[in-house]
Amino acid sequence: MREVSPKLRGALAAITEAELIRPASLPIPGINTLMDELAFFALHESYHVGQLAYIRKSLGYPGLAG
Repeated sequence: MREVSPKLRGALAAITEAELIRPASLPIPGINTLMDELAFFALHESYHVGQLAYIRKSLGYPGLAG
């Protein structure tokens, strides 16, 4: 994550509106543009982080936040 996150932030900062509205590259129902794909992946990633938080808690580790 330490290597990927700065690259991802840089790529997202440089993306143009024209690129965001281009057609989606993956056949996911309801996903029509690159902007839709990015939102889907962000939600999907946060879902898995939540799952990891539950696993940590069930193993007796402290929560990820707070």
